Amino acid sequence: MLTLKEVAKRLNLHYNTIYSYIKSGDLKAIKFKRVYRVEEQELDKFIKNNKFRIQLKGLKDYGKNN
Repeated sequence: MLTLKEVAKRLNLHYNTIYSYIKSGDLKAIKFKRVYRVEEQELDKFIKNNKFRIQLKGLKDYGKNN
């Protein structure tokens, strides 16, 4: 299980962005008391379902079709 900070680091996004994905239901997470955890397979689903797109210099929407 990953913390929100670990997910944010993997996706090169801010912690608050990950939190907003969870609150909107785009990224499934489990809440333990006051902290969220994301399962590896849920993160993989999130990426594969085109809900996250990596923006790289010179490449548009890398990951959109992957």
